[in-house]
Amino acid sequence: MVGGLTKQKKQNVSNLSGEYQKQLKVRTEVNNAFKEARMEEMADEYVGYKNLQEGSSLYDAVLVGSDQVWTPLGLYSRFFNLQFVQNGIRRISYASSFGVCNIPWWQHHSTRKYLNAIDYLSVREIRAKEIVDDLSDKHAIVVADPTLLLAKDSWQELIKNCTPKTTGEYIFCYLLGKRQEIRDEIRRLSKNTKLKIVAIRHTDEYLEMDNTFGDEAPYDVDPFDFIKLIANAKYVCTDSFHCTVFSIIFQKQFLTFYRFKSSDGNSRNSRIDSLLNIFGLEERLFQCDIKTQMEKYIDYNEVQQKLDILRSQSLDFLKHAIEDEKC
Repeated sequence: MVGGLTKQKKQNVSNLSGEYQKQLKVRTEVNNAFKEARMEEMADEYVGYKNLQEGSSLYDAVLVGSDQVWTPLGLYSRFFNLQFVQNGIRRISYASSFGVCNIPWWQHHSTRKYLNAIDYLSVREIRAKEIVDDLSDKHAIVVADPTLLLAKDSWQELIKNCTPKTTGEYIFCYLLGKRQEIRDEIRRLSKNTKLKIVAIRHTDEYLEMDNTFGDEAPYDVDPFDFIKLIANAKYVCTDSFHCTVFSIIFQKQFLTFYRFKSSDGNSRNSRIDSLLNIFGLEERLFQCDIKTQMEKYIDYNEVQQKLDILRSQSLDFLKHAIEDEKC
């Protein structure tokens, strides 16, 4: 949630105002505290590729997932594609994503090789399944993102002690992309509904346009605070996959925007398309007339039925892949 800054972007940030530096420090400290309190080490640490290879022999199975672990840029690391795992050790992919619509032709052979070596293969998006089915000898199944494996009640229990970061009704806004026109549309929604905008600014990188975006912009927000901001919102506007996921979990009135223009060669919009398609929520992708579209009725009983089926199928896949001793 905190986002990352490249070396160049860090250099730029160092020249920014002292106020932003202070806010960035607050965000970092809050999230580091969350990691310390909530995250546990689940396995030994292996430094270096050779040690990682040798370490894989100590396990019955090695699992990769989820998120954009199979982007073309990561192919040559031989890490997220499980090429380091020694023969005879079960390889499992859970809800892995390529993050792109197409694999470059010069990577087809290498992609086919690592996909064929995975014993249990599941992906997060419909387009990812199509890529696996086209490029390899395997057939992937589409499973739920791990965040969807927990029901709404379970998430509510996790966030119940979080101190609210705002009061009253509001539009929660979480944008990662750089499209000014999206911000303009959300301001229009705020004006038409007379609801304030609560925004999380400067997540993936510092964006000057966001300095004045949002009526409130808390920085002391850890992952559970982030979820609570979604859960308590009147409306949610986002270009984020996971913010969309939690909007669905908490049955919010939401709109999702494309982070990239459809003509952008770097577009990763297929993730959003697939998520909305799975739950029959294609109309939650922003089109026009933001207030009318935002307020349009969502049949969450139907959505919940689809989610329950997907969650059950996903847990069955995961259980079978982990427990199967025949592989």
